[in-house]
Amino acid sequence: MIRFVVPAVPVAQPRQRHRVINAGGRTYAHNYTPAKDPVNVFKAAVQLCFHRAYAGPPLTGPLRLECVFIFPRPKSKVWKTKPMPRVPHTGKPDRDNLLKSLQDALNGLAYRDDSQIFDGVTSKWIAAGDEPPHVEVFITEETHGAT
Repeated sequence: MIRFVVPAVPVAQPRQRHRVINAGGRTYAHNYTPAKDPVNVFKAAVQLCFHRAYAGPPLTGPLRLECVFIFPRPKSKVWKTKPMPRVPHTGKPDRDNLLKSLQDALNGLAYRDDSQIFDGVTSKWIAAGDEPPHVEVFITEETHGAT
């Protein structure tokens, strides 16, 4: 199992932008993510933390991916005398877009391709009172022939 924590505010994969390119008498559609989008910094942090946790080659078998996204606690949910446990995060960004940015960041590093991921759990939480925002990642390689 590969386990690591990314000490960053989770960022979802944005929608692709498009532009039309005319080159050599042909017209092409080009999809891209703007270079200054915050998702690029988030992906770099994921890759750095992954490299600190694992130095081997990309995994090649079927994989389970578990992710826990912890968001900053809003000031409206900070109290001086009441306990402040983690609470479910039910607003934007969507869980699937958060997972997409994380999986894209690990493509070619943790695994050959994110299509190898066949199972997993993803959750979004608002941080407990004393907890910083972060992402917890668990990658487990499925043993072949297990029942």
